[in-house]
Amino acid sequence: MSVAVGMEWDGLHQTLGRIADIGLKPERLLAAVGVALEDSTVERFNTGRDPDGVNWESYAPLNSLYERDKKGPGLLVEGGHLRDSIESTVVGNELLVGSPLIYAGVHQFGAIIVPRKEGVTQLSFMMGGHLIHAHNVHIPARPYLGLSDEDRAMVIEELELALARAVGGDGGLPSAPGF
Repeated sequence: MSVAVGMEWDGLHQTLGRIADIGLKPERLLAAVGVALEDSTVERFNTGRDPDGVNWESYAPLNSLYERDKKGPGLLVEGGHLRDSIESTVVGNELLVGSPLIYAGVHQFGAIIVPRKEGVTQLSFMMGGHLIHAHNVHIPARPYLGLSDEDRAMVIEELELALARAVGGDGGLPSAPGF
């Protein structure tokens, strides 16, 4: 007794080619993921939380003088410049999500601001209607970039959808009993 199995190889080769294209030409998939990560990052600004869901106020409370002048629903949302500058870019096989603004890193990592002019030992600025003189100013971190658990799940879901489209696309795997 013998059994012969025949298969249409063209469809399989096309399907494998579409699957390979996901890894070899990931730009479209990465761009779609980038748009979703931009939205997620903007939502973190709106809720005042880091990617792990920790409230920014847990890092350090706002200075009471600054808080008195603050307007809007949340920290860094008042003017919206940093929040509105969030963008994603695909460079080769990498997805970059962030802001081109010069002060973006200060809010992500925090900073200590010191006088830059030689011989100047104090910073002077207005806050809460008061003239402040300080040797330095500590700006606490308010992380907004990174992947939340929801972001990770979304990335996996997008990859699964891309694979499902590749397998189920035109000329996908031939249907055969038991597959």
